[in-house]
Amino acid sequence: MTESTNSTFELLDSKIHKNLKIDTSLLNTKLNRVNVSSVIVSELNTLVHEYAIFMTKSPSSGELQLTAVLGFDAGENLYLDGNNWRATYMPLDIIRRPFQAYMPDKNKMDQGHLAIDVAAEQVNKKKGAALFDEQGNKTEYLQKIETTFSQIMGGVPYTAALLKEAEDLKLIEPVTITVEIPNRGKVDLNGLYGFDKKAIDKLTGAALKKAHQSGLLQVIHLMLSSTIHLQKLIGWSAANNK
Repeated sequence: MTESTNSTFELLDSKIHKNLKIDTSLLNTKLNRVNVSSVIVSELNTLVHEYAIFMTKSPSSGELQLTAVLGFDAGENLYLDGNNWRATYMPLDIIRRPFQAYMPDKNKMDQGHLAIDVAAEQVNKKKGAALFDEQGNKTEYLQKIETTFSQIMGGVPYTAALLKEAEDLKLIEPVTITVEIPNRGKVDLNGLYGFDKKAIDKLTGAALKKAHQSGLLQVIHLMLSSTIHLQKLIGWSAANNK
């Protein structure tokens, strides 16, 4: 979400990109065909009703991050049904695409800039939501995208702090999930981290009080309850492999 721009990303400019539109109806795109999505704590109350949430390590920083599981293999997003999304709520990390936050200084998140992937399939000059009006002002759509990034960037520090607290309390453990999918066979989900239930049950005194006051315990319970949605993914995968 905060990677530097690459060859297909350009810093958003009202003059250069004044005629660009985003086809928001086009969901089944290369950018969205991913099997995980980064999420933040403020999304959990809604996300856990429809997604299995675990933790993964950021490939760039190595830090733990919250992750919604969307599929079992790289490039497999089972929430995509054609151009329909099989959930009422979409993670902010999906909503923000094909935009990205360009952060020259990661310690100054309020000084970031929006970049757009001009090669993305949703980006065109004929159909969809405009980014700027004729006067070069931001459209309502672009303002919503900026709000999305504001939510993401505002939630990253709190999410990181809670996961660091969980690490310090030794509540996190690596997990490998093996599922049996009809018409497909056994599939392993690797690289995931979850909460150690035995370690959680042993929390007492000041550590338990701190975990309660910080909101960590609520996050733990929400995430543990969300794993039921893996069964839904198994059903979708089986149907796709008939």
